[in-house]
Amino acid sequence: MSRRRHAGISAVAMGALLLAACGSIGGGTADPDAGGELALAITIGVEQLPDGYNAFTADSGSVVNAYVNNLTQQGFTTLLPDGSIEPNSVFGSYEKTSDDPLTVRYTFAADAVWSDGTPIDFDDALLTWAARSGTYTSGEVDADGAPVALFTASNTSGWDAVAKPVGEPGDRSFTLTFAAPFADWEVLADGFMPAHVAAEQGGLSAADDGAALVAAIESDDVAALAGVAAFWNAGWAYQENLPALPDAALIPASGPYAYASASGGTLTLHRNEKWWGEPGATESIVFTAVDAAEMVQALANGEIDSFDPANPTADMVAQLADLGPDVVVETGESYAYSHIDLDSRAGGLFEDARVRQAFLTCVPRQELVDKFAAPITATAQLLNLREFLPAQAEYDAVLAAVPSATLYDRVDLDGAAQLLEQAGVAAPVQVRLLYAEQSGLRADQVALIKASCDQAGFDVVGQPAQDLFGVLAEPGTWDAALFGWTGSGLVTENQAFYVTGGGLNYGGYSNATVDALWDQIVTVADRAAAVPLKTELEEELWADPYNVMLYATPGLTAHSARVSGPGYNPTQSGSTWNAQTWTKSAG
Repeated sequence: MSRRRHAGISAVAMGALLLAACGSIGGGTADPDAGGELALAITIGVEQLPDGYNAFTADSGSVVNAYVNNLTQQGFTTLLPDGSIEPNSVFGSYEKTSDDPLTVRYTFAADAVWSDGTPIDFDDALLTWAARSGTYTSGEVDADGAPVALFTASNTSGWDAVAKPVGEPGDRSFTLTFAAPFADWEVLADGFMPAHVAAEQGGLSAADDGAALVAAIESDDVAALAGVAAFWNAGWAYQENLPALPDAALIPASGPYAYASASGGTLTLHRNEKWWGEPGATESIVFTAVDAAEMVQALANGEIDSFDPANPTADMVAQLADLGPDVVVETGESYAYSHIDLDSRAGGLFEDARVRQAFLTCVPRQELVDKFAAPITATAQLLNLREFLPAQAEYDAVLAAVPSATLYDRVDLDGAAQLLEQAGVAAPVQVRLLYAEQSGLRADQVALIKASCDQAGFDVVGQPAQDLFGVLAEPGTWDAALFGWTGSGLVTENQAFYVTGGGLNYGGYSNATVDALWDQIVTVADRAAAVPLKTELEEELWADPYNVMLYATPGLTAHSARVSGPGYNPTQSGSTWNAQTWTKSAG
């Protein structure tokens, strides 16, 4: 899954911040209907606003959507900050009933309901399988002649190995039977969307207890599912900058908080009155968009209570230190990393591997580490693997077993120019380098890359985009893209980045060896068995590179000392993984 994505930020203006400069650290407003500590809303600063209720499409797999989903949408497991998996017994239970074939029985909690009162049941699980298994195609083909999926899921890994669940409309239980072992089976069952909403919006009756939708999936009636798929793909997307939320009937919640309102760059959640578990500790959680450069000032002004920056800077750390004991700051290694993806599709600027190699050879990777990562953490280093990060125990051992991993540690301008000449590409080679318009850090990094690579025969042209991932999804509109991902440490999480036709493989990379290795990796019996296969994968991805790996992003979380509960979380779940337990004192 992704960190760092996509819709345009509604930045807080400097003037507004200065006008609020007399406030005390710790934002939020009182709810007159609640008492004491629980009356205070907690406000979380985010660098970009959520852009969709359904975070499992190729266009909405962002960290900020995941931050909201931590509170509004539940699954059968919770990923903890140390990367371990904890069953979410409030949502339901699951049991592996067979190893051959791998079979898992799931049961939703008896009182599990959407916030509109509709039971969470088999219909929701069946829709999830239909949407995320890649089973159904639209009848069209893409530019490469491959069938176009009916549902545009960001990742089909795991679900594509599961047989169609069998059950009756309204059943509380369902069983997943795998065609082969799947390493991350325990975290597969999440991302449930309300089938009753999709059925109604997709032209199928929602007043028949789900029978029409279930019948369409059970009979593989693609024509009947076309409207449902169209809604699942795009009907839950928000308007840019969230001027308002969709109709409340379209976005019921399955977690301790439900969607309340949106306006002017904020999204407000209130306690879900239909939630059957422990109520949220605070009445309201508010997400508000703040420019990254203004986060510390917003915290000092009392406009926000907490923030978890995608790319912390040395200046940010210094500013936080100046705030003294009024704030709590935690830093550490993270599962986030910065990289540059290259348009490797047929006809793309980087179709020829030698042109990709030339670009890797001129990017000043160590200079980027020294200027943008080392000031945050003394352990910052070049990231020379894709499947393992320095925060993971396996990193050093795998790195030692990948001879090609250090090929691009040093800039070699003459070598880059020779590779371009061998590829028959006449200099200067213009590279449209895409990056998030709202990120000053990315703009600074583009400038360094240009200063180096322009000496090797490239002409790097920065291409700022407010909707980075919207542009990424449009082949031919960019040549290279500088951005970040955040992982979870799961075995299968990166498959969609690198396999041919992967939902997050924006650059159209295709390598038969890589595809074959991923076919093996996703079916290993346990995590340890994946390590030697991923070691082979790492070597191939350096021999035939798709992207430029830069560094693991140092992690940071900061919050008002008035708020209790937040803690540093290096995974893609971010600090809101437990935000339903946060409280704030009124002092």
